[in-house]
Amino acid sequence: MQELYARVVELRNAIRQHRDQKGDDRCWLDDYVLHAVIEGSDLSPVQLPNFEEMMGQCTMFHQLRGSDLADTVPVGANFVAATWDDDLSVMNEDELMAEMARLKHAIRTHRDIKDRPRSIEDDRVLYAVMPEKIPGNFQLPPIDEFLGRAKEGAGCPTFWESHEKCVGGCNVHAWGPCGKKFAA
Repeated sequence: MQELYARVVELRNAIRQHRDQKGDDRCWLDDYVLHAVIEGSDLSPVQLPNFEEMMGQCTMFHQLRGSDLADTVPVGANFVAATWDDDLSVMNEDELMAEMARLKHAIRTHRDIKDRPRSIEDDRVLYAVMPEKIPGNFQLPPIDEFLGRAKEGAGCPTFWESHEKCVGGCNVHAWGPCGKKFAA
């Protein structure tokens, strides 16, 4: 039963990590990290797209998954991280199995959107399964910072250019090569 408990916490933490990214740390690549916690998912795109395609993904992400305003915090939201998984301690094995199935379903539903790009609403639906009911922060930097070079050492073009010299085994979830971020 401890393994089941740990697996439920792992799934919840993956959703929390996705939800808790802020500003220019939010990225369409975060989806791959989230989706990788369930069977049948990959940690990275099968093949890294070319620069124009990557920037197209970044542009679409800024348009569809960014917001100028913070989401309203619902009544009953719990910001005490130490208590977020307290409900699990009173669950029996069947209840933990049901919770695991519910979380996997939410992640799989988010992953399996194929007929359209994911939107901010898809992320909100995913985050709503969490017991703490904390909304994501969808506020992104201004477009000239996120998609341009207005801020030194930041922005999508600089990130993708950091991977130009990567060869095999490149971690596209960190600044490249070898995950070293440029000095700002």
